[in-house]
Amino acid sequence: LYDADAFINDLCEMDVARPARDWTPQEVVSARARWRAEIEAERPGILPVVEALRDAVPDGVMIYSDMTQFAYAAKEVWDMEGPGQWHHPYGFGTLGYATPAAIGGAIGRPGLPTMAIIGDYGFHYTVQELGVAVELGLPLPIILWDNGKLGEIEDSMTRAQIAPNAVIAHNPDFCKLAEAFGALSAAPQNLDDLHSAVDQAFKADRPTLIYVTPKVTR
Repeated sequence: LYDADAFINDLCEMDVARPARDWTPQEVVSARARWRAEIEAERPGILPVVEALRDAVPDGVMIYSDMTQFAYAAKEVWDMEGPGQWHHPYGFGTLGYATPAAIGGAIGRPGLPTMAIIGDYGFHYTVQELGVAVELGLPLPIILWDNGKLGEIEDSMTRAQIAPNAVIAHNPDFCKLAEAFGALSAAPQNLDDLHSAVDQAFKADRPTLIYVTPKVTR
């Protein structure tokens, strides 16, 4: 066992190297352009949806994302208002992180906007936590990106010249599943519908599952 106070004190005294912060404005512009070009090439069709979602959220939103290609793309082009507003399971890459983490974030910031971004596979891992969000009456939009597969795993297997295996699951009707928990649901058919669904979700008296597929690009 370790005393919590002693641990925090020791942690504060650690000499941890800080990342360099001497980028020039031109280097920042160049890096952003390169990242955007890479996303457009590697993950076609995602950026228009990311930008529509970014334009739909209110100021000060706290985002909790999961291991999904949508989040990988969004994190590279989404300008945040300040540090510590986007939480992602770096390191372990834990599937299912976003939903329960966003619930905790919403509880810790009552009255302030909180949103989850999760993929179809990741949602399976902690879907039961949706009941907690309903019980607590949290106005929590849960953006569920469904490309019908473990897209990142499939792509990595293909790049390694491995025949994709066990990357496609039989998914349920996620909207009906959310409603069975007592949550609201929406399945926008275009980017305007997405904006409306997100706006309504932040004003609701319970969580809203917003089901989004790669087809929502108009």
